Amino acid sequence: MSALQLLDDDRYIWEHELAEFVPDRIFDAHTHLYGVEALTHAEFRRSDLVEQWPYFGLDELRHASAIAFPDRELHTLAMGWPAKGVDLVEMDVLVAESVATDPQSLGLMLAHPALTRTQVEQRLDTTGLAGFKPYMCFSTAADPAQCTVLEMLPEHYWQVAHERQLIIVLHLGRHRALADPINQRQIRDLAERFPHVRLQLAHCGRCFTPEIAEAGLPTVADLPNVHVDTSAVCETEVFHILLDTWPRERILFGTDNSLAGLTRGKYVAFGRGWYGIQEYNTAAFRAPHVPCRPTFVAYENLRAIRYAARRKGWGAAEHDDFFWNNAQRILFHPLSGS
Repeated sequence: MSALQLLDDDRYIWEHELAEFVPDRIFDAHTHLYGVEALTHAEFRRSDLVEQWPYFGLDELRHASAIAFPDRELHTLAMGWPAKGVDLVEMDVLVAESVATDPQSLGLMLAHPALTRTQVEQRLDTTGLAGFKPYMCFSTAADPAQCTVLEMLPEHYWQVAHERQLIIVLHLGRHRALADPINQRQIRDLAERFPHVRLQLAHCGRCFTPEIAEAGLPTVADLPNVHVDTSAVCETEVFHILLDTWPRERILFGTDNSLAGLTRGKYVAFGRGWYGIQEYNTAAFRAPHVPCRPTFVAYENLRAIRYAARRKGWGAAEHDDFFWNNAQRILFHPLSGS
């Protein structure tokens, strides 16, 4: 069996739930490209997808997306796979070369806090990438899971991003994510001091639970240069809260494909936290009362968004904005007052 293919249950979900919801043209604002050579010394979980695609550039992403989202035109905001020990230069070159083949796609460089401003600018000039992808594993914190924004992305990155109107896709650290007061203060301070940064909070600000979304999303929703992507969040109530509290024109569709969005499973809220319940770590998927395999995380994400959008009464304009227009305006157009 191929590592990635539509099973009968996937096909049913696509045809009966998602095909009418997902338009013909989509901009996926959160994807990851990789090459196994760049990950040779990195700490990451190898999977069937990596075995199927040891090199995963834009062509491979489109191939994978064509399986999951048949007959859809795809453009993307792509970044390398962040993992401790990754070859940052090789990963950035891979992303840059991939997106250079598509003027309607953009790429980001993996941001290591040890790089100086000069090194950061040299890498941007060499690759032509459109911004930064920091991650917890690169941070200077003693406990990377508890790192702050500035421990992932020091201030000189923000200065460069402001001067060049770059994108920053921020996967928040700390256990409470966007509900954490330190994260809230740093996001507000940095967004206000560097208003030409296009700051994207990944995974709705890492609001994988309704409780975190309710405590976190309203605190920064007023910042005009901050937007969110919806990738990997699977709780419908998070999207109800998002659509109630966040300006609709600053919400971008994203999948977290390849390795996360195309995994079979779901990100589920438990108590005050959340867990990735997936085939490789969950014996319950082999229980006799579950005769089918789980579907893709990207499908579970879209199902949750669809329910919330239906409650809000979305029409064609809202769909087009979410899947395409918002990304074009936020990520590609020059900022006003510049």
